[in-house]
Amino acid sequence: MRKINLPLVLDTVFTGLCAFLLFFTSIRYYTRNVYIALGFAIAACFLFGALSYLYISKKQNKKLLISKDEKQKKLLSLHLSLSSDEYISQLLAKGLESESGKPEIKNSKLIIGENAFFYNFKMQPISEDDVAKVIKVSSEGKKTIICNRISAEALVLCENFLIEVKQIDYVYDLLKKKELLPEKYVYEGKQKLSMLKKIKARFSRRICAPLFWSGLSLLALSYFTFFPIYYIVSGGIMLLLSAVTLVFN
Repeated sequence: MRKINLPLVLDTVFTGLCAFLLFFTSIRYYTRNVYIALGFAIAACFLFGALSYLYISKKQNKKLLISKDEKQKKLLSLHLSLSSDEYISQLLAKGLESESGKPEIKNSKLIIGENAFFYNFKMQPISEDDVAKVIKVSSEGKKTIICNRISAEALVLCENFLIEVKQIDYVYDLLKKKELLPEKYVYEGKQKLSMLKKIKARFSRRICAPLFWSGLSLLALSYFTFFPIYYIVSGGIMLLLSAVTLVFN
């Protein structure tokens, strides 16, 4: 059973409600016809509700995809930092394997032809000292360092000695392409939020609620005052701002 996306539903309903109130009050004032105003208001409610639904769902899917990949990269970084050299070498050998054959594992590095791949996974960016150790190793071919992250100073040193650097983005894409991502990470902390906290997080935009209630109050007053146009315009602007804040924030 597919889980209901409650924040998306609430945002859509809120946007549709704002459109309904704004169009009903405005058109009723100009036409003096409740039925015409009601028809336009219902149409506006569905139209703007549908548009907000499409926009918010697209934005949510994009954020979800990005956040999921970033979370997986962080977990992979920690996983590789805590894993043994033997495990890492075997994993990278499978990832770098091509039609020409499987890389040779030798002294904490991978050899492909004349090229040497050095791996160094730790949570802190690798330093100039780490790069210096690679420089000391003699190799006729090209040298490549595979790591989680590298400091700016170490990266400059690599460029000076023509050493290529592959960071966690490359490692993640490589393992994902070869379907070699770990099924279970060494450590994978999970924190589940309650439904109340999720709803509260979606409505944490403090400007939204005051604008909505202020706009609704002004539209309601327009039915009883001698100067309704002022209340309709002011209330409409507040409702519009509250809906825009909710959708585009």
